[in-house]
Amino acid sequence: MVFRMVRQIIGYFSFIAIAYFLSSEKTELIKKHWKPITFGIILQIFLVFLMTNVPVVIKGLESIANGVMKLRDATLEGTKFVFGYVGGGELPFDMKEGTSTFVFALQTLPTIILVSVLSAILTYLRIIPYLAKSIGYLFKKVFGVRNIIGMVSASKIFLGQFEAPLLIKNHLASISKSEMFVIMSLAFSTASASVMPIYASAISNICPDAMTHIVISSVIGIVSTLIICIIMMPSLGNSVDENVSIASENIYPDFMSAVSKGTSDGAFVWWAIVGSLIGMVALIALVNYMLEMLPNVAGSSLTLQKIFGVIMYPFAWLLGTPNADISAASEIIGTKFVLNEIIAFFDMAKSNMSKEGIITTIYAITNFGNFACIGMTVGGLSAMCPSRSDIPSLSVKSFIAGSLATGLTATLMSMSISW
Repeated sequence: MVFRMVRQIIGYFSFIAIAYFLSSEKTELIKKHWKPITFGIILQIFLVFLMTNVPVVIKGLESIANGVMKLRDATLEGTKFVFGYVGGGELPFDMKEGTSTFVFALQTLPTIILVSVLSAILTYLRIIPYLAKSIGYLFKKVFGVRNIIGMVSASKIFLGQFEAPLLIKNHLASISKSEMFVIMSLAFSTASASVMPIYASAISNICPDAMTHIVISSVIGIVSTLIICIIMMPSLGNSVDENVSIASENIYPDFMSAVSKGTSDGAFVWWAIVGSLIGMVALIALVNYMLEMLPNVAGSSLTLQKIFGVIMYPFAWLLGTPNADISAASEIIGTKFVLNEIIAFFDMAKSNMSKEGIITTIYAITNFGNFACIGMTVGGLSAMCPSRSDIPSLSVKSFIAGSLATGLTATLMSMSISW
């Protein structure tokens, strides 16, 4: 236990040290920006304590988690109506013992559409912008960032990597390079409310309270990202410009436009995930077929997952993962990095990890930090703001920042559950 505690502390400060090594302004960082970094770490620890030890907050998180999962049940009514029994409706025949009619693409994934619609409606009603602005004010005070960056950061609790920047679309051309760096890093270190029920459903058999951890991950992940971004690009914490107004115009002209756009966006993401999963799972199988032709390693055939596991083993070790679970966790984390987090969650559902190993891994993979997402993020932000030429050049550095932020979050939560 003591060794694991030491390993967790080493891991936490290792991620900060790597960020410092990659910092563009090491001297300025020490002179001017030690306060927001220190306050950020204190805020991080305070939030973790609240979310894991204060009964009222824990109950609130559980209520939020249950509410999000209810969206899945509501979506099921729609899939039953459209797809019948393959969408979860009543069977017109008797089932054979040991069989199932569960269809992931038609009974779980469509939750994305409902959440997308609700996000659009809440954005149109100015509820999400108001909440983001209120929470963003805290980030502004702690980290010294401008209103618009605090708002985008806070909105990532609710919105995806493209919806959040839309709240400040008219300012994207004028924000600084370091502020764009934050927006891009958040795209890799956080997830979206629309896919959270999918993650939780995938591992409900081994972790019934998965949604609570996923919600916590979204909140702590934002603070972790701001800490890492200020270390790697300290100019972010420069003087606060109070004269920059938050976009007051609505990105949806009327209520029905919000419903329509939310539905179409959700349907597009649903179809994109279906296609991505088919392609990725098939690609994994194909590569594994080819790897089977090579000589066995350690008594078994080589697989893509085993290769990823070796590469990501140091990362899983630094997170403070229980010793017995490091190999399994590293394979799952590697799968998330190279393929995507949904496949990683399904791999975790088939693992035999301990409860602590499962929870630590949840925090390590609840984000869009995979190689395919780099192209999606660069393409999406470039389309929103064609005048900016620095977006592609920031992609690799922001991906690393997002990964380091994920490490901070997972290590801190690993400490909280084992101490």
